[in-house]
Amino acid sequence: MQIIISEKRIWYFAFFLLIVKCVFYLFYKWFELDTLFGGGNDADYYHNYAIGYYRVSVNYWSDILRFLNDNELYDRDNITLILFVISNTLIPYLYYKMIKVQADEITLVKAASIFLVIFYPTLFTLTLDVYRDVLMFTALSLAFLIYKKILETNWLIGNVYFIAFMSLAYFLYLMRDYLGFALALTPFVYLIFTKTSKYIKTWIIIYLGVLVLVKITGALDEILLYRERFLLGGSTLGITLYDKNPIMFLFYYFFSTLGQLLGLFLVSINSIILFILETVPFCLAFRYLLRNTKFMNKFVVFLLTFFVIYTTIW
Repeated sequence: MQIIISEKRIWYFAFFLLIVKCVFYLFYKWFELDTLFGGGNDADYYHNYAIGYYRVSVNYWSDILRFLNDNELYDRDNITLILFVISNTLIPYLYYKMIKVQADEITLVKAASIFLVIFYPTLFTLTLDVYRDVLMFTALSLAFLIYKKILETNWLIGNVYFIAFMSLAYFLYLMRDYLGFALALTPFVYLIFTKTSKYIKTWIIIYLGVLVLVKITGALDEILLYRERFLLGGSTLGITLYDKNPIMFLFYYFFSTLGQLLGLFLVSINSIILFILETVPFCLAFRYLLRNTKFMNKFVVFLLTFFVIYTTIW
């Protein structure tokens, strides 16, 4: 029996979910439930740097907040509210524009795409304080949309778009270095891949070889040592990569990637809820993607290229 979900019903779900989020957001702020999702978060640092309590800036987001504070434009609650509004208005709009096929207007796709963004739980938790992630995801979505325009326009206009794309990549590099680096690298890897896509097995071998080579040369030592600091915190699933030989490094690397990407560190009710709400839909979407590879256009291949590069670094 085939289940058909109407466009009107999706809009109802999206509207209902948005109302629930607004109510919870107000409840969270009014009753100051700062420890609901864990205390000691990065937002505390950003706020303290913005008001001058800390002197060392770790990324461009803290500089933006300090600039706003110096010009009497900073208020923690107001910034948080702006991020919340952006996450439920601008980001869904950019996401839909990004996945829309050229000029075609498919209202069911529009409804479903907006619902997915509003539904995404992690994005909501990142709007509860002055985190940088909402701004980063907005810039990333805009960069994707611009590159989609590059693929749809002539080379002259495309060059203008490419400058804008690389500018956003640099901005994201200032916000989170490995995200900006992955975004800037993607067009060049994508270009090479599109010319040699029939040699997919060769690409896999090269990918594994580059990982081993980078590990042997010690180029990853700094970031792997940094990663060791989070072993006790649980975000690395207790997996160490620094002191492994090349073969075991590859094994634990993929084991760690699979565990973190799928959210398999199920140690609390929050992690279990996120596993159900995020990992299960991700697996279903990935399965759908694999079963429909013949329908992939250039932009989808570009997004998958970014996904592989970013996931590798992350």
